[in-house]
Amino acid sequence: MNLRYLFLLSVSICANTIVSAQSDFDLSQRWFNESVYNPAATGNSFTTGIFLHSRAQWLSTEGAPITNAISADTYVESIRSAFGAVVTNDQIGYWNSWSAKLSYAYYIPFGNASLSAGLSGYLNNRSSNVTPDYADNPGDAVLGNSRVTEYSPDFDIGLEYKGPFKLGLSVRHLLNSQSTNAVFPAHSINFWSYLSSRFNITNNFSAEPIFSYTHRRNINRIEGGAIFYFMKSAPKALYNDRFWVGGLFQFKDRFAVLAGIKITPQISLGYSFDYGMYGVSDLTTIARIGTHELFLSWHFDRVFYKDPECPAYKRYSTSKKNRPLFTY
Repeated sequence: MNLRYLFLLSVSICANTIVSAQSDFDLSQRWFNESVYNPAATGNSFTTGIFLHSRAQWLSTEGAPITNAISADTYVESIRSAFGAVVTNDQIGYWNSWSAKLSYAYYIPFGNASLSAGLSGYLNNRSSNVTPDYADNPGDAVLGNSRVTEYSPDFDIGLEYKGPFKLGLSVRHLLNSQSTNAVFPAHSINFWSYLSSRFNITNNFSAEPIFSYTHRRNINRIEGGAIFYFMKSAPKALYNDRFWVGGLFQFKDRFAVLAGIKITPQISLGYSFDYGMYGVSDLTTIARIGTHELFLSWHFDRVFYKDPECPAYKRYSTSKKNRPLFTY
């Protein structure tokens, strides 16, 4: 048993927890794309959007986690509905997972706000590919199998209010599959709630305090922070961002810094660096190496376009097509 194996085994201790909820990886840039975790946020920019996330943890270590996600959604005004899709892939040492998800959200406008309810269904795939040479006991349930694969269906539900502030709640893994596979623990129902509100400080500077609470198995996570946006001069409540910076603090576990720039009115690029732990005390030294995450978004006109009829959408419209901006 060599040092490479010992390291991969230590990563596997962490991975065994993460694999049990592979589609529940943490994204620091999720504040720009809540639909990855909450189906009710599908289409909440009221445009057509494409989002890319790429996250690399502990880059200098072998078998370190690599996460990629791509999602797309569009809002259909005539039926007050949004449709979306999310595909994710997560690689942790010898463990790999991917999921393919379809989402739907229905919007109820009232006053200067809207309330949406969402549902998503998806297929999860989890697999391990352990080299048998590293196993002392070829009959070991975890290390003695060169290839183990499991497929499982699942679905999530969620709610989101969007007006003077944004408030969301999602409940994930409602099937709560009882896996009989010794390699992969069963998924567990988990919850994610979030609250944010953006306001102008000057005509070209605004702030967005953010807060979230996550419950996953026996882990409770509280996260808070703020994102600061620098804009071209604009009237109050009309945001035309140029770039932004921010910070997040996950109590007792980690902190992250974020930065981003709007390359064009439709394309945005973001970066974040995380430092600290994710609730796995045995891997403190490894986790402190840090995590890098890139985020790219592209917003363009809705596929099925119609002039907005909801006051909540109209008050943020700016283009000749009366297209709403990409933020509330």
